[in-house]
Amino acid sequence: MVTRADNNERRRPKVEPAPPLVSVVITTYDRPSYLRKAVESVRDQTYDNIELVVVDDHSKTPAIETLSAIDTDSFADLRCIRHDENRGANVARNTGVRAVNGEYVAFLDDDDRWVPEKIERQVRRFEAAEESVGVVYTGIETVRNGEIGEEIPPPIEGDITKALLCRNVVGTMSTIMVRSEIAKATPFDEQFPAWADLEWYINLSRRTEFSRIPDPLVVYEFTSDHRLSDDFEKAVESYELFVERFDPVAAEYGRLFRRKMRGWAAYRVGASGIHTGHYERPRRFLLTATTTYPFEPTFWKYLLVSFGGRPTHRIVRRLKRHAT
Repeated sequence: MVTRADNNERRRPKVEPAPPLVSVVITTYDRPSYLRKAVESVRDQTYDNIELVVVDDHSKTPAIETLSAIDTDSFADLRCIRHDENRGANVARNTGVRAVNGEYVAFLDDDDRWVPEKIERQVRRFEAAEESVGVVYTGIETVRNGEIGEEIPPPIEGDITKALLCRNVVGTMSTIMVRSEIAKATPFDEQFPAWADLEWYINLSRRTEFSRIPDPLVVYEFTSDHRLSDDFEKAVESYELFVERFDPVAAEYGRLFRRKMRGWAAYRVGASGIHTGHYERPRRFLLTATTTYPFEPTFWKYLLVSFGGRPTHRIVRRLKRHAT
């Protein structure tokens, strides 16, 4: 016998569960025009349930004033947290992570932007992945002197600790989304003046697996000012911290791999100096890289450039542009 209550139950529309809340953390310091564009790229996402946390590291113009003219009504929540003094990017990121309420947290540097489907595609990847996956990252669209290119991460997924000990195969912080409980359990090391993203990725990789989306969903402009990667002195300091911190981890993979890790660390310092137009001091690190691990051709190429100076560097850059 079918009762009236049974019929009412059949006619009642099914209520779809709300999509998981995604928290977006933007850290900013004195780049109001970039910040507005970054926030607009979050607002224009095809995903609906977004909490935005902006951490203002004591900008001259408070971030909340910078964003006052932007329509942010579509966000589930918007908070601007202002430091009472400038404390650096790593501290600001930790402030942001502590404040989030979402199931996932995504990071956006204030001078980067996202394509509209970025968050939606990362959430879909999480929903299709095993529980062992705690990080999903994407490729990058690069803008350099008006030329647009792509940087697609190599096909490395799962346990990527070994790969990260040598190279940042993930890319900028703006590419990643992390399960919030893992992010909260893995704070940024506030001692690192540079390489903080790589240091954090390695620590994350020892807790969880990574999954990649091989499409350029982040727009990364090389024309912005104050990139941490441009500061050679900070790279030197970070090199010493990095080797001290991760030498025991690399040794777990054997003596030769330990030398390889140290070689790549020295190379990163030397290469950063070369790219900013310095040659003598970077050459010392490139010599360390080649003598520590002489099997990597990239080390030798940069070492030769350091001896040739600016003219050789220009030739190599032109050849690289024509090759791509």
